[in-house]
Amino acid sequence: MTEVFFVLLEGYADWESASIAAVLNQQEGVTVKTVSNEKQAIHSMGGFSILPDYTFAEACQKDFDALILIGGTSWRTDKAEAVDALVEKAQEQGAVIAAICDATVYLGKLGLLNDHKHTSNQLQDLQDYAGEKYKGANQFVEVQAIKESNLITANGTGHLEFAREILLTLEVMTEKEVEQWYNFFKLGYYEALKQELRTAGDTPNDQKDLLA
Repeated sequence: MTEVFFVLLEGYADWESASIAAVLNQQEGVTVKTVSNEKQAIHSMGGFSILPDYTFAEACQKDFDALILIGGTSWRTDKAEAVDALVEKAQEQGAVIAAICDATVYLGKLGLLNDHKHTSNQLQDLQDYAGEKYKGANQFVEVQAIKESNLITANGTGHLEFAREILLTLEVMTEKEVEQWYNFFKLGYYEALKQELRTAGDTPNDQKDLLA
């Protein structure tokens, strides 16, 4: 069983969590759990409310394979400090650590980005907020998402690329299945279908008009 923990703080970014959580939760042998400061309703930027499965203290007593830090409005507040112990547990276990948008700035403040290629929204902002703990400017890459070792980072518009890197790293789907999933959401249904048909070299009569 692959256990995946999503860290959702008050004001979390709905869209950054939705794509990857939905596809992971549909895979056989994968369990998705949400973690936050307390077992009470937290609210997304879009106004959705969820009740977390675990508090951070409870999650630290569990074994898990991946820790996904979803961006939002609380990563520069005291609420984020409670995540530190869970990140440390993830490192001890050799779990995948994935962060998107402002959660990458949080990892920068912990010093976790210094020795791995990574990305974020803006290098200058990352340097300003993380301060002396961040010494990884030479490792910063201006891309949607990037993975090195067990660390995955993405900027706030890279949620699909973020999801793709997580899926490939956890190996819960084949590479072909991951690319098909990514293309359908990135390119749109019809463009992705055209690409699949071209690749397969198979153009049934009832689908030839899609290749026009």
